[in-house]
This record gives sequence, C-alpha cells and structure tokens, in this order.
Amino acid sequence: MSDVETRFSEIYESLYGRVHAYARRRVGSEAADEVVAETFMVAWRRFDAMPREPLPWLYGVARNVVLRHRTAAARQQAGRRALELEREPTDPSEDPELWEAWSQLSDGEREVLALVAWEELRVADAARCLGCSAPVFSVRLHRARKRLERLLAGPQGAANPISTLTEVS
Repeated sequence: MSDVETRFSEIYESLYGRVHAYARRRVGSEAADEVVAETFMVAWRRFDAMPREPLPWLYGVARNVVLRHRTAAARQQAGRRALELEREPTDPSEDPELWEAWSQLSDGEREVLALVAWEELRVADAARCLGCSAPVFSVRLHRARKRLERLLAGPQGAANPISTLTEVS
C-alpha cells in the first residue's frame, strides 16, 4: 500500500463517522450514506488538495454534495408535481382512446410530448427545458410519438391520427 493509500485509509477510518453524522443531520439517514460516499470519492480524487487538517475540508465537500443532492431532489419533486398536474380528460366527449394511450406512456414520454403539443415549444426550446441537446430531444420526441401511435393503433394495427402531437415541432 502506498503512502497516499495509507494516509487516505487513516483519514477515512478516523473521520467517516463524523462526516456521516454531518450528512445525516442534513439529508436524513437514507441519503447520508450516498453523501458520505461521494464526499470521500471527491477526497480521493483531490487528495493532493486536501489540507493537513482534513475535517473542515471534508465538511465543505460534504456541504457541496448535500447542496447538489437537495437541488436534484427539488428538481425531481417539481417534475413529479408538474406531471401530476398534467391535463386529465374531464369532458366525456374527449377521445377516450387517446387518454387511455396517454396513461400508458411513461412520465418522460408524456413530458416530451406535452412540451411540444401543449406548451407549443420548438424542439430547441423544449430541449433546453429538459437540459439536453436538441438532437437528443428530437430522438426522445420521435420515440414518444411512435409509441403513442402504436398504443393508439391498438391490436388492430390501424393508427389513429394524432395531428396535434405530430405537427408542432
């Protein structure tokens, strides 16, 4: 074992509990292990940047990991809330087959289709909204459209028109 590995092991063994307690107080028991693992992964990668007294530095790294964790959790929660608010069929005259097919799509497929059809975003803008490139979004949109078409076709194989979902792009 090299000197760096030995020193890192000593730091890990002596400070793991304190860093874990720090993380647990901020993100709860379930996410604390993940935060600590990422903190020590950063510590290993940046071992040369670690000061002689590593605990405050490790707390700073853990703080950044916690902030990223909270941001990601908030983003996921906002996405879930937005998907829960998606338009549901309320008028009996609406196409029940369309809504049945819509309910069988994944959250991601519904999100891609909704951004283009309901929000009327261009591909580039919708891609920016999801944090991906326009070509990646175009592929996702194409796949979601094809899946919706297959669901609408049903076992008979006769596709229903879905012009509102395929014309706006």
